[in-house]
Amino acid sequence: MEIKVVNRDGVTLVALLGNLDGNTAPEVQEKLEPLVEAKCCLILDLIKCGYVSSAGLRVLLMLAKHLTAQEGRLALIGVCPEIKDVMEMTGFINFFELHDTIEEVLKTK
Repeated sequence: MEIKVVNRDGVTLVALLGNLDGNTAPEVQEKLEPLVEAKCCLILDLIKCGYVSSAGLRVLLMLAKHLTAQEGRLALIGVCPEIKDVMEMTGFINFFELHDTIEEVLKTK
């Protein structure tokens, strides 16, 4: 798993490259938790993330809850159909804001 963090237009963009599973979820959680700040906008780019396991979904849900508690925002972009299907089946889709591009997220800011 490669994690790239970039600050752009007042938001933090995090690109996850590789699978988000039981092996990589702890690393992702460790690197993303410090990015959660009051009223911040965190965008997770999953374009190059082809698989998210239940452990990965837990990390995403935890981030969403922490951001909501701090009046922040979590948006996911580039979610592939397979991951979106799993999110729909598990009901996790209701906890996330999904967009196709960064520009879409910034428009709804």
